[in-house]
Order: sequence, then C-alpha cells, then structure tokens
Amino acid sequence: SDSFCPPDTSRMLSPRHARKSLVLCGGFVGLSTGLQLQRIGRHLAPNFGRRAASGLRGGAAPSRAGGAPPVGRSHAGDATRLGMCSAAAPTPPDLRPLPATMRHVTYTPGCPANEMTLGESPLPPVGENDVLIQVAYSGVGGTDFAQRKGNFNPKPGTPPHQLIMGLEVSGLVAKVGTNVEDFKQGDRVAALLYGGGYAQYAVAPKEQVLEIPECLGLAEGACVPENFWTVWANLFEPAFGNLLECPTDKTLLVHGGAGGIGSTALRLASAFGVRTITTVSSEEKAAAARRFGADVAIDYTQCDFVEAVKEATDGRGADVVLCILGGDYLQRNIDALAPHGRIVQLGLRRGQHVTFDYKSLLHKWGVITGGHLRPRTLAQKHAMRNALREHVLPRWREGTLPTPEVMCVLPLAEAGSAHTILEEGKVVGKVVLDVML
Repeated sequence: SDSFCPPDTSRMLSPRHARKSLVLCGGFVGLSTGLQLQRIGRHLAPNFGRRAASGLRGGAAPSRAGGAPPVGRSHAGDATRLGMCSAAAPTPPDLRPLPATMRHVTYTPGCPANEMTLGESPLPPVGENDVLIQVAYSGVGGTDFAQRKGNFNPKPGTPPHQLIMGLEVSGLVAKVGTNVEDFKQGDRVAALLYGGGYAQYAVAPKEQVLEIPECLGLAEGACVPENFWTVWANLFEPAFGNLLECPTDKTLLVHGGAGGIGSTALRLASAFGVRTITTVSSEEKAAAARRFGADVAIDYTQCDFVEAVKEATDGRGADVVLCILGGDYLQRNIDALAPHGRIVQLGLRRGQHVTFDYKSLLHKWGVITGGHLRPRTLAQKHAMRNALREHVLPRWREGTLPTPEVMCVLPLAEAGSAHTILEEGKVVGKVVLDVML
C-alpha cells in the first residue's frame, strides 16, 4: 500500500489523501514522496526532513543538532523527551509578492465535512494596528467543525475575511500596519485570529501575534495560538486554575490528554512541576499522554476515573480539573476534586444542562470556573500573548518545554479529511493544514 498513515488514521484517509499526507504519531513518520517530505519537513523541527527521509530509506536517523533526541522518544521527566528544541533553525518558506486574490476554504453552515471546497477572494484589508500573514499552516480545532456545523457562528456584521473558517495560523509577516513596531516583513510568527485561517493570507491584530522561536518549525507554530492561549488563561491565571502559585504542591486532572488542548495542558503543567493525571480512551492514547507529560494515565473505558484519581492521590483528589465535556461529568469531577479545588470548564460536549449535588461542592469549598477564548477582549488576549512570551518561549529556547506534536499535515484542499479525524476522536496531538500545497 502507498498509505503511510498509522492504523487508526489510515482508514479515514483515502489512498489519494494518504499520498499527500505527513503523519507524525508516537515517532511514526510517513510520506510517499521525497519532494513533499522535504517541503513539509523543513517547516517542522530542525533537521526533521533529513531524519525522516533517512527513516523511510531504512537508514540510521542522524542526531539533531545540539545533541537533541530523535523523534519518538519521550516521557515525563526523561531527558530524551519528544520535541525538544535544537540549536539549528528551520528553513522558512519564501516571502511572495502580494497577489490580488487568495485561495481559501469555503463551506455552507451545516454541511458535512466532504462538502468543504476551495474558493477565491480578495486579500483581507490591513489596518494600522494589524499584521498581514502569508500563511504556511493553519491549525485545526474543535471550534472549526462546530462552526462548519453551524453551532459556533461569527457575530452579525463580521468582515467577510473573518467569515472564513480558521482561528490560528503560522507563517511569515507579509505586511504590517503603520502602528506596528514589534514585527517586520519576513518575521516567522503564529497568530490568534477572529477568523480567516483556512486561507493563503490572514490578518490579525498586532496584540494577537507571537514570534515563533528558532527551534520551532512553522507546522509546530500553527499548534500554538488556540491551544496555548486557552490553556495558559484557564490553568495559570489566578482567577482560574492558578497553577503558577505553588505548582509543585498541586495535582492537575486533564480529561482527554491525547488531544490538542489536553496535550498542551500536560506539557505546560509538567514543565512547571505540577503533578498530572489524565483520562484517555485507549492504551495507545495513554502512551501518548505519558509522552506529553502525564504522571498517571487512566483508561476510563476500563475503570472509574474518580476512584483511580483518589487512589493516585492517596484519597485527596485533584486540585484542578480541566474538563471539555460537561454534562454528567460535572458531578464526577466534583467527586474527584480535592478540598479547595477548582473545576475549569472549557467545553460542554456531553451537554450544557446538568443537575448536580451542590452540597458536595460546598463540602469541598470548591470552585467551578472557566470560559471560552473568543469572547475575551483584545486587551485580555494581549496579556495572554505577553504571558506566553514571558513564561513559554524561554522554556522552548532552553529545551525545558517539549514543542507541540503534529499528528497529521494535510493540504488545504483536504480540510474535510482533517475535520473527519477530529470528529471521530482519533487525534493524538494536533492536525494542521498545509496552505502551500
């Protein structure tokens, strides 16, 4: 077969899709053409393309510059953790002259994934405080397919370019507004958007643009905005998870530790010394979660996670619970909570209307908090960007924080396949779209 996808992914991609796809999962690397491997691999971690090409030929993989480990070896506390930065810088794509129009994904709200198509529109306007980005990669997240289904729509009056799907991108600065001083043409950046990410060009307020450190490739950079902004705000800000205060004294429970938000939470919390527990649905995902930094990975299909959390904490429970599920999980999260603990709710996949025993929360002096990223003000998102500059970028440069793990890279035209992977719950790490293919 010419499909190089892992078993849990190959059945979701046709051979045509698989031939165009790069898949990274637990150290697996697959690509059918050396040309695409060179093109995609140079935007991942430094020296990735050469190592992957060698692996496909069956030869020995060369070590990373600076003595960093090969892809695929990683677990919490291990010096050979996956995705550590190396000294060499990846080769950026070329900055192109600005065209009059751009390609982008188009869709009809409520349509199935396979009905997403490509369209063409003028480039978005650039305001005095804006940064125009020549997009290399666009991150794919749960909000995207919720928007496609018509469940998470832009507000009335939203500019046309923000009606395009996609909330996070990486690429090169193509143009800056007159009031922008932090960035210049050609800079490698990632950006949090109000919309417009599934396109060749995207515009973002300067406050929502983050420089990509030399040790991250552009594909990895596309994993940063939605996941790291969201996790930092909800786990580390004092009003929410407050993990910056005495982190080594705390235990964090993350539901879904193999996905984009979950893996980011595990990586960041572990880097700050927090003890981490996660729930997953298979042994494969448990192994991935441990690679991301989980101290304890619980397969909730095999046991009651509440009892497993209590056992892992000597009966105390978790100080912070990060949950994207809601519904019937709320009462169980309260049962797994430590005294004075906090439940941080990010999603409601199992339902928004719940009944629970309020007294059980009061008996633990517990707090339920959390919130979505999109409604936050520009000033709040600016503060989160600056927090990432202060606390996260230095750790990547020092090699003390693993870089994001890219599971799958698909061409922009196959955004529907990316949505299918997410909808079927097969994500380990992050799925990104290559806008240049």
